[in-house]
Amino acid sequence: MRKLVFLVLGIMVFSACHNYKKDAQSLMITKDSLEQVTAYRDSSIASFLNDFGAIQANLDSIKQLEKIVSVQSGSNRELNASQKQRIIEDIAMLHQLLQKNKELTASLQKKLKNANLKITDLNETIAGLELMIKNMEAQANEQDIVIADLTTEVKKLNVDITQLNQKILEVENLSQQKSQIIDTQMESLNKAYYAFGTMKELKENGIIEKSGGVIGIGKTAVMKKDFNKDYFTEIDIRNFDFLRLMAKKAELITVHPEGTFHFTGKKQGDTLFIDNTSEFWKASKYLVVLTD
Repeated sequence: MRKLVFLVLGIMVFSACHNYKKDAQSLMITKDSLEQVTAYRDSSIASFLNDFGAIQANLDSIKQLEKIVSVQSGSNRELNASQKQRIIEDIAMLHQLLQKNKELTASLQKKLKNANLKITDLNETIAGLELMIKNMEAQANEQDIVIADLTTEVKKLNVDITQLNQKILEVENLSQQKSQIIDTQMESLNKAYYAFGTMKELKENGIIEKSGGVIGIGKTAVMKKDFNKDYFTEIDIRNFDFLRLMAKKAELITVHPEGTFHFTGKKQGDTLFIDNTSEFWKASKYLVVLTD
């Protein structure tokens, strides 16, 4: 009994000496540390999930873009320059997305390694993403061959277009030259000359002379063989329908078919009208009218 009393007293003394406050502080530190670890874990997981979402969104875009490129480049019809250029731009975008995903995946792996967290599901997801990206890269490499061929064709097409434009320009220049020649020829073909006046005026200006008759009697007025061309007025027969004379009477010295012209007005020699242009000028491109 006496021993039991001493034992109880010993326990009471030991209990009185123990520091429970220190134990409480230690527990609080442990609790805070666990909360920090938990917060860090949750933050890391949230960051991983954000990266995963970005990678998955890029993969969706890549799949859609790849489908478009496959349809465009796989068609049997001939592609024009703009369509080929669009395919090249789509493939460039595909490579950019693949490169971005590679960078995101590498970053995600580094974060996992540095976090030193045992997250099996995320590790498996990362491995799956890496495999998917490798497959997409392999498909993109295959498309590179197609794009290389298309690029060559586009460059060739550009050369062909340049050559075609050069040929068109040459044809246009040649056509313009021919048109100018034709215009010049037409202008020359439709060029004619006229002169009119009294016997005295025409003789003094070297246009006509008296010819024929006997002993000075019965001579008629005819054009001189070496007539003065400077006295004539140049015209375009396409725009020449009449000649105002304002004379009492008039007659033609040059030869022009009957029925292709006539004189009219209050006086017989008022105006010369040309009724058939093409026939009138057939015999001579010079017109001489003797007035009185």
